[in-house]
Amino acid sequence: MNLLSIRRAFRWHRRTFAALFVAVAVLAGLNALTARAGPGIPVVIATRTIPGGATVTADDLALVQAPAEFVADGAFAAIDAVVGSTTVVDVPARATLTASALLGGEGQVAAGHVALPVRFGEASAVALLRVGSRIDVLGPTTGGSEFGVVAADVRVVAIPTAGDGGLLGGGEPALVLLEVNSTQAAQISAAASVSSVSFALH
Repeated sequence: MNLLSIRRAFRWHRRTFAALFVAVAVLAGLNALTARAGPGIPVVIATRTIPGGATVTADDLALVQAPAEFVADGAFAAIDAVVGSTTVVDVPARATLTASALLGGEGQVAAGHVALPVRFGEASAVALLRVGSRIDVLGPTTGGSEFGVVAADVRVVAIPTAGDGGLLGGGEPALVLLEVNSTQAAQISAAASVSSVSFALH
């Protein structure tokens, strides 16, 4: 073998060894990262984007293993615990399902407020609302002689879908859950007992 052939062989083997060293280093790094992350625990995630106000189905969910320190507080560890719940926020695909994202979960209503169910007569208008929308509730004011704002700048907490017909199905007015304080809750309830109520979007 001449000198040129020896040099070529050396360069080829050097590239091979370099590639092997890189692969070993990457594998070692991944193993170290896994070791630092700790053992995985089961956690429920969304397989697709789940819009706020939707009823969660089994097809929306998957159970995966995730490092314990990366799992959010209130995360669910079983799919059955989530199926049938109503989301109060949009849940992106691959996001962890937590109690605060579901109707009845902690953290969805501000301190000193309640989630008040309100039925609006205009179902087509309710279709414009989204979880997080801010509205003024309109209805009969004190005494019932005038129609005006009975609760200003309240937040939509959830828009539950109705039965098989969806939000617009059936003859019932559309139901919306609003975050209100005790005074606003009393004013809206009083107005709704006299006449139908509507809303104005901010």
